[in-house]
Formats: sequence, C-alpha cells, structure tokens
Amino acid sequence: MSPSLCVLGMPLTDDFRNTDENISSILKDSDLIIAEEKKVARKVLARCGCRGRNFYLLNEHSTEADKSELLDLVKQRKMSCLFSDQGTPCVADPGYDFVNMCYDAGIHVFSMPGPSSITTALSVSGFYAERFYFAGFPPRERTLRKKHMEKLLNQQDTVVMFERPYVMKKFADELKTFKRRITVCYNLGMDNEEIVRGFIWDISDRLKAMPKAPFVVVLEGVYA
Repeated sequence: MSPSLCVLGMPLTDDFRNTDENISSILKDSDLIIAEEKKVARKVLARCGCRGRNFYLLNEHSTEADKSELLDLVKQRKMSCLFSDQGTPCVADPGYDFVNMCYDAGIHVFSMPGPSSITTALSVSGFYAERFYFAGFPPRERTLRKKHMEKLLNQQDTVVMFERPYVMKKFADELKTFKRRITVCYNLGMDNEEIVRGFIWDISDRLKAMPKAPFVVVLEGVYA
C-alpha cells in the first residue's frame, strides 16, 4: 500500500473540547502529524488523546527544503495527516504546494472534510451565493494592493475575502468606494461570534472599534 496523506479539516473555533471523533481517530492512526503552529497543535493533540505526540510544522515560514524533508518523511510512513490551526487547510493557507508535491511523488491524498470560514460567512451574509469570487488576502505592497482592491470593487459576483485582524481601520477606509452592502463576520463558530452588516458608510465606525480578531468579509454582488 502506498503512503497516504489526509488533509484534515478542523473546527473554526479555538475550543477543541468537542473535537469530532473522526478527527481524533485520524490523528491517533497517523504515523506522521503535520500542523501549522506549535501552540494550537499541542492543544489539538491533547484534546484528542495524543498528548506528547511528535509533530512537524508546515506554515508560511517553511522553505522549499523544509517541504522536501517533510515529503521524504511522508514517503516513509503508512499514513500522515496535515491540518491547519482552524478550518480547512490549503485554502488561502499554507500547504497547497506541499499537497501538490505529494501527488507528484505518488502519495495517496484524501480528505477528512471540515468547516470552511468561506462558506460559513457566505451562509450568514444573506447575499446571493449561487456563485461567488474568493479573493483570499489582499497583497501588502501598496501598488499591488491598490490594483487588487480596484479589481474587487468592480467584481460583479459576491466576493469573499480575508484580511489580517490588525489592519481593519485601514481596510474599512479602503472599502468606502464600495457602493453595495458588506457583511463582516468575526470569530465564526465561537461564543463571541459577531456579524456586522450594512453599507460601509453606516458600519465603518463600528468596524474600526471592533477588537482585533479573525474576520471574513463578504461583498454583495450586483445581481443580489
């Protein structure tokens, strides 16, 4: 049997006390565990009865050499698993290129589906979602960022995008030329989840006053 890699979906919440039994089973059965960050990985493993298990990291700091070393380890194991801090891995998240490397190496890749903040935000936005455009994170470099935002503001479909928690004040100002409704979802799936919805000129001050927290933005499409 060829080596396998499970791409493992995790809860959106950071409280892993009610972690799905399927997640626990995959982690216990895995010979190699690949996570995104040490702190979260240790918490997940402890909740799943795997306290003290060794694991490896794959994140934005991983080099090509790091990924090649991980690939060699996966080749030597019967089953490995890859998970991110929250939600579904490899979507606007590190790891997609590593999964591609696994395919090229003949490794059997399979999924253990989990929640996605993208579709969760869409479901509570109240906007048309028969089709949508996922924009990921905007670039940090000023010129590229400006072009990216201009493209989004002219997009006809409903748009889902991410942004880093510490730039909300700047981000809210960038959206002021957007003439349709916006839904901003904070801490999806958590006890302190909050959804702010409306035209940007009506909700801008509220957004700027929100505490720093993970959020997803949904921009209404023109046909909605």
